[in-house]
Amino acid sequence: MLHHSIMLKTKTAMPAVRSNSVHRSRLLQKMDAGLQCRLTTLYAPAGYGKTTLLSQWAHQYGGSTVWLSLDEMDNDLIRFWKYLVFTLAESDFAELSERMEPAMKATSHTSIFTFIDSLLNELAATTQPLAIILDDYHVISDETIHNSLAYFLEYVPIHVHLYIASRNTLPFPTAKWTVRHEVCHIEAGQFLFSHQETDSFYRQVHDLPLTETQIEQLVKSTEGWVAGLQLAAISLVNTENHDQFFAGFTGSHRNISEYLFHEVIMRLPEEERGFLLKTSVLARMDAHMCHALTGLPQCQQMLTRLHRQNIFLIPLDDYGTWYRYHHLFADFLRSQLEQTAPGEARELHRRASESYADRGMLDEAIDHAIAAADYMLAVSYLAQHIPVLLQRGEFSSFLRTLDSIPDHTNHFSPLFRLIYVFLLVACGYTDRAELALTQLEKSAANLEDSTEHQQFLSGLFFVRANLVFATGDFESWIASSSQLSMLPESPLFYHFNYNTTEPFIRRTRFGLKGMLSDQTEAVGKQFSDILEAHGWKDSLINLYVVQALAEGLYEENRLEESLDHLQRVRLVALQKQIPGLLVPYALTYSKHKLVEGNFVAARKIISETRETVASWGASYWINPLQAFLAHIAIQEGDIALAKMELSKLPPSILNQPSIQRELEVLTYVRLLLAQQQEQEALRILAILKPSSIREELLISQVDIAILQALAHQQCGNKNEALAFLHEALLIGGNNCYVRSFLDEGTAMSHLLHDYQLRLKKRSQQPGPSVSAAYVNHLLSLFPKKVEKRKAPLIEPLTGKEIIILSMLAKGASNKMIADELGNTLGTVKVYLHRIYGKLGVTNRTQALLKAQEISLLENNSVD
Repeated sequence: MLHHSIMLKTKTAMPAVRSNSVHRSRLLQKMDAGLQCRLTTLYAPAGYGKTTLLSQWAHQYGGSTVWLSLDEMDNDLIRFWKYLVFTLAESDFAELSERMEPAMKATSHTSIFTFIDSLLNELAATTQPLAIILDDYHVISDETIHNSLAYFLEYVPIHVHLYIASRNTLPFPTAKWTVRHEVCHIEAGQFLFSHQETDSFYRQVHDLPLTETQIEQLVKSTEGWVAGLQLAAISLVNTENHDQFFAGFTGSHRNISEYLFHEVIMRLPEEERGFLLKTSVLARMDAHMCHALTGLPQCQQMLTRLHRQNIFLIPLDDYGTWYRYHHLFADFLRSQLEQTAPGEARELHRRASESYADRGMLDEAIDHAIAAADYMLAVSYLAQHIPVLLQRGEFSSFLRTLDSIPDHTNHFSPLFRLIYVFLLVACGYTDRAELALTQLEKSAANLEDSTEHQQFLSGLFFVRANLVFATGDFESWIASSSQLSMLPESPLFYHFNYNTTEPFIRRTRFGLKGMLSDQTEAVGKQFSDILEAHGWKDSLINLYVVQALAEGLYEENRLEESLDHLQRVRLVALQKQIPGLLVPYALTYSKHKLVEGNFVAARKIISETRETVASWGASYWINPLQAFLAHIAIQEGDIALAKMELSKLPPSILNQPSIQRELEVLTYVRLLLAQQQEQEALRILAILKPSSIREELLISQVDIAILQALAHQQCGNKNEALAFLHEALLIGGNNCYVRSFLDEGTAMSHLLHDYQLRLKKRSQQPGPSVSAAYVNHLLSLFPKKVEKRKAPLIEPLTGKEIIILSMLAKGASNKMIADELGNTLGTVKVYLHRIYGKLGVTNRTQALLKAQEISLLENNSVD
């Protein structure tokens, strides 16, 4: 990763600005105006000075500025946003990379939009003006990146401004922001040098005091095109006869570039000319790489000299170490290389590949090996780099690299082809994956029985299972997987840590995001049984399956089976120090203790796990465990303790609600409800809900809808409460959910009872319906009411107060009670105030729930 960061810094370093460069006041004012907008675009073809203007403005801007130079390899959604976070962290947001790392890792099972939400929250927490500059955006063709950037732009904080330079207009709509005067456009015509700027350019930058006539001729011929003026200047510096140059300088800027480039090259010493041609194959270069391609001993001096001569060499850092050629110049050099030495480019790419590999920079080594058409070399480097590439999660880039290698059958081993299919599945190309996997299975059938063949079968089992879960074709997998006879362990797949962020495996893609059915359970159990039958019960992949099954069985209220599965997880999670396995185990086991009413044991499990992960240095996992301690306190009714436990969380988690921190946020919502702060609770739930739907997190959708229902129940909004309960029951009924409802206790029991009554009254409901049998089953699982007075009133209700309470239970309004009893409305309100005080509640819904709980109203429902 160190070497990866070295190359990344060349992309995020702001280009230097020459002290004698032309000050383009009118364009810099336009750039300043962009600070009043969310977006500033710079549209112009190559050679118009977009990058120079951006860097000139950025260096004089007083606020924070971050820079990202894009290239073709950035057409990967994860890579693009990872680089943007890196460049922010390299600027004035030093801790951002570390804070955003969990969100980036979570993209293995959440969409990029959830990651962007977290980034937007981080940026919103600051107040300092920030300019984000994306240069060369025209190289980005990935539609998912365009969509994600449009989403970022939609919600970007007011103090953050995006500057995008491109040869083309942006491939996502900006009309809405243009109408609102929130976009500033700088287009090609505005970049052209005026007569005065041209004169300054030649005098200040190149020390060429040309005549008015010569300046006029240059402006007319180049039409103010910056690259043309630069080329002409280099030619003039290297020629003694200016009149002869101007005599041959005719035509428009559309056909002079090649002539001028040729003039520049041919007037250079042979050594410099050869250096330029040979190094033109490099996207970025330093002295070491230049030496590998040219054999020249003084490459650093050569780079410095060329830069001083303004030979279209752009520095990529502040130390004069890394450079790149201007895109137009690089294109010309490569065409010249092909004309003068056909085929040499391949050899240069091969040398570059080997040199990068020697330095441990395998990404660049692979790219150059492919450019050299040396596919065996590329595959050999890929074989070394597979674990890193998989760990990064840049699956689209990895897949594109493999797609650029032709004839997979000859160049790829069966294992490589298997990885290719896995990437197709991970990137959502399930049809292509199915076809490729079928072909691979046919060709592998002819392999000799060997260790390599058995390793292949092991990986095949894994990839086929991933494809099944992606397509939902469970039945065919169940039928085929039972035919396996041998299954050696595959280190590449079986020991991969699939969970680095989620406190419950059921929330991950691996856990099907909360989907539960007989089929998913059968697949999970058979998958685990096969692994264990072949001796791999302690592999991470098996234990993650077992943990997911344990969580699912708990949800279905099959508690003994759940505990049996849980006990298979703990020891290995501790031995291998896998917090992504230990924390879900501890949380689920603690839930079991809460069902038993054993709060002490539940707290001990969480506290010990918190100490363990802290000793491992896994600080990310401390917050969800801390939140669950507060959850336990709320269950006990100890609100003060719950507040204290939640106060230990970073304020940003609760102030900026995110679906990635759902456990912490929903615990805070429960605390708000316990404190009768229903409106604030509902506000937070409304923020989380769209994300849960977008991410297709069934378990989150149920939890959020349940809390929305309970909040409205507390407010006395019965219709709204039942509507949200209906949402939760629809998902729960389709996915065998039980404990999500049972764990809410008495309040949920009453709400379900009301829902049951409504089902009986309405034989047909509009929209999707919930099975009455499902509701009846849930209600049957709640503890039966018994005669109990566990919480007797300090002061008993009077007869009249009981009558009023009974009328409340029948749905009577305050006015109806007053009319019935012959009292004034004010008198009824006084009675109600006394009743609430004796019951220790604040509204009529809470009063009725409390009355039923202590058996004051045996036969009344909260209807």
